Amino acid sequence: MSKYKLSICMPAHRVGLWEKLYCSIQESVGPEFSWELILVGPNDPALFFEDKENFKFVKDYGCPSRCVQRATTIATGELMVHGSDDGIFLKNALNKCIKLHDAIGRKDVVALEYTEGVNHEGPQMVKNYWSAWHHPTLRVVPRNYKIILIGMFKLDYFRETGGWDCRFEHLNMNSHDLAFRIQNDGGVIYQSPTLVCTHNWNPNQGDHVPVQEAYDKNDLALFQEIYQSGISREIKIDYGNWKQIPEVWKRRFGDKK
Repeated sequence: MSKYKLSICMPAHRVGLWEKLYCSIQESVGPEFSWELILVGPNDPALFFEDKENFKFVKDYGCPSRCVQRATTIATGELMVHGSDDGIFLKNALNKCIKLHDAIGRKDVVALEYTEGVNHEGPQMVKNYWSAWHHPTLRVVPRNYKIILIGMFKLDYFRETGGWDCRFEHLNMNSHDLAFRIQNDGGVIYQSPTLVCTHNWNPNQGDHVPVQEAYDKNDLALFQEIYQSGISREIKIDYGNWKQIPEVWKRRFGDKK
């Protein structure tokens, strides 16, 4: 039986942002539902979290996909949301998404609308952005397929699918892969009823360099290799695949922690 209604799972290294993130989740879920925040990354949390019973932290120097998949293994929520620790959730937005998910099927997913930009001032995505065919690199699936970049899942079904393929280092192309596998399995992707979160994203920041390198040097090529024959891809993969991924992400940490 689930301990919480919602588990929020993230790879995380920006310790100075976590308190604001936590408080925004509290406002976004509201008092109606229980929730927990699980962060996995290299940097220890601040004293603010010492007495927070709904906060879990695991130290890990791996790539983002390894970290977030590991976070889901200790989650105890009925539902699971993933995200980024530079995000802020908007008031009552997660509450509305939970209520939507309660009205849809076990295999279905709510794709959370978000923005990203300097000082959280990025524009809202155009409606077609959530269509796979809006993106030239994703035109390997039927035209009606949608994408998930931040999603709300039934946790037990997420685990059943195997979650993210952690051979992809970042949470981008593997999220598309997961979305396609779910739709191949009959799941439906619903858009969130409102904008859910904003992110302070700057492609010129130093900490973005490893993420861009992961896309350029690994993730895109792996995606193209998997989908070179279209959607003939197994739906369910090994949920424990994160254990085969290096414990240290060399693009960010080099050869030592």
